[in-house]
Amino acid sequence: MFATVANSFVDIPMFPWLDIPYCMLMAIFLREHKGSIKFAVNHPIASLVILILYVQANVICVHLLLGLPLVGCMDGAYDSLTAVICWWLTFFCPGDLFFKAFHLKPVQFAIRVICEARHARLVMIACQEGHEYYPNHATIIILCGLVDGCSGRLMMSLDRKIRGDAACEAGGENELNQVTEVTKASLVLAVFNYLVIVGTVPLSANQGVLCGSLFMVALLLNNIVLGRADPFMPLQNAFWKVACSKHQKIE
Repeated sequence: MFATVANSFVDIPMFPWLDIPYCMLMAIFLREHKGSIKFAVNHPIASLVILILYVQANVICVHLLLGLPLVGCMDGAYDSLTAVICWWLTFFCPGDLFFKAFHLKPVQFAIRVICEARHARLVMIACQEGHEYYPNHATIIILCGLVDGCSGRLMMSLDRKIRGDAACEAGGENELNQVTEVTKASLVLAVFNYLVIVGTVPLSANQGVLCGSLFMVALLLNNIVLGRADPFMPLQNAFWKVACSKHQKIE
């Protein structure tokens, strides 16, 4: 039963069922930046390029890591076209209907669930790609999954450079000096997927994707229902307390 559900889940095509909601989410994320509307009106090409970078971030980052051609991100032409449409709807839709419709709670929740499932699926694909090129290197395989999972967060630094220094938030914080829940969850997924790929965990790749998706949705529900921003924080604090017990945090 579980295997059948997993196979059916993976058989769902990425486009349009998973890619379009993700493009919508990224467009809304871009819109919610301070000064984003003014920037989109005054610099439409730059604004659109930023959105396409977010949409294609996973392919760009993993291909950079593996030394593959970056033009491979253009293989998903539908993603780029969808990004263009979502960008126009987000910033220029008459009556701002698209933006208002997205913020309806049921719509927003459904899109976020779909995006979490997409996240888990792409991390497995990245791990499989790393395994294809470096089958005997666990670090590379896990790193591929990690980078794929947090690629959108990594792309924020480039986003801020394009939009200018005035767009930098929180003193220019980025994913390297302030690791978020997204990156921590991606690391957990990458390690789990590696164990599935090498056969340590007795599950098929499709079953691993389904388990990863359920894990990501559980984290989403944890944030929404329980209001816990980062469930990894207690474990993280305990680890650093042991690893760096000799030193105190310097303010």
